[in-house]
Amino acid sequence: MRNLILLTLGFSLVGAMAQADEVKMLCRREKDSYVVTYDIVNNRLKTNNPNIPNNLLVIKRVQNDEDGILIWSAVPAFGGERDMLTLFGKEKWMKYFYGNGSEVTDKCM
Repeated sequence: MRNLILLTLGFSLVGAMAQADEVKMLCRREKDSYVVTYDIVNNRLKTNNPNIPNNLLVIKRVQNDEDGILIWSAVPAFGGERDMLTLFGKEKWMKYFYGNGSEVTDKCM
């Protein structure tokens, strides 16, 4: 019984160490590309997209399920906020929502 408990504990620790601390993807917008990284441990979303200031990026909600990690975030824009959705999963994309009701989706890999 004791060996079974130790074996189970060992597999649990190995599983926890194998879990990624961050996920990353490369996204394309028109002629440019940019990298998006989500730090799971610290709940931080970062990108090198010059149109999105990382220091002002605010995560509103994170949903982690069988479809992947869906992140709702926002950045200040024109006296309000611009909402963004980011999906790290089988499908990968960044979706930007604008004040005029339009949206743009960048495909990622």
